[in-house]
Amino acid sequence: MEQIASDVLAAANLKSRRLKDLLGQPETLVMPGAYDGLSARLFESMGFRAIQCASGGIAASLGYLDGEVVTREQTLRVSQIIAEAVSVPVNGDGERGYGEAHEVGETVRGYILAGCAGMNIEDSKPHSPGAPMLLVPVAEHLEKLEAIMATKRELGSEFFVNARVDSFLAFRDNSDAALEEGISRGKMYAAAGADCIFFIGVTSPEAIALLVRDIPAPVSVLAGPEAPPLSVLQELGVARVSYGTAFARAAGGAIRRLAEEIRDAGTITRAQDGITGPEMAQLMLRSSDG
Repeated sequence: MEQIASDVLAAANLKSRRLKDLLGQPETLVMPGAYDGLSARLFESMGFRAIQCASGGIAASLGYLDGEVVTREQTLRVSQIIAEAVSVPVNGDGERGYGEAHEVGETVRGYILAGCAGMNIEDSKPHSPGAPMLLVPVAEHLEKLEAIMATKRELGSEFFVNARVDSFLAFRDNSDAALEEGISRGKMYAAAGADCIFFIGVTSPEAIALLVRDIPAPVSVLAGPEAPPLSVLQELGVARVSYGTAFARAAGGAIRRLAEEIRDAGTITRAQDGITGPEMAQLMLRSSDG
């Protein structure tokens, strides 16, 4: 495997260490989901200490569905734009790794070169919208994690690995099975070297508390409308929280409302709800100034 330039690797490792340090602090690390440079700059300007790339938002911004429909190269290009727009650590969304175990190392390399501190990697199979979600065999996913660790060792990388467990989506109608499978997989992924274990679809405070108690690694959750508020997640010991496509969908809703006003009333009063021209210019000036 071709080595990454030492200065590039050193800069990437610094970002990875910073993200891990933030994850280890008592306060839950909030990572809003960016999908372009503007959203990333807004989050940083508001004081968020780290940013998550939202694969669904990135895909939508390019006109595609989520779920590795967008190529690895397209995703990496937008992830690099996001990472270069801010100074805080950015975590990429590696989806299912963009390939099998023997290919996932190139995904890790791509995110390092894009300036990201780490990436998510999920353990569910590809599925069409509305179709049931199925988990990949755990041994198969462990092979990918082992390949990631081998790549890190070969490069001398401290790349952050956020291992996503999709049991609460795969077992929507059986919360006990979802929790049991989630804890089992979370333990194995932590033993394989994952820095954080990430759950989506879990909303029960009792289940979240058990995940935090039983998994020997920091636990992250995806927060949606049915999830406990941040203050409760903090009390439960959740190390990290992210929001998926929430911000991309919120932006889409604002665009639609403004467009509807223009189409139906011929006015543009809703434009005053957005950031001002000077505010946007200031954000971009900060970006160009480094």
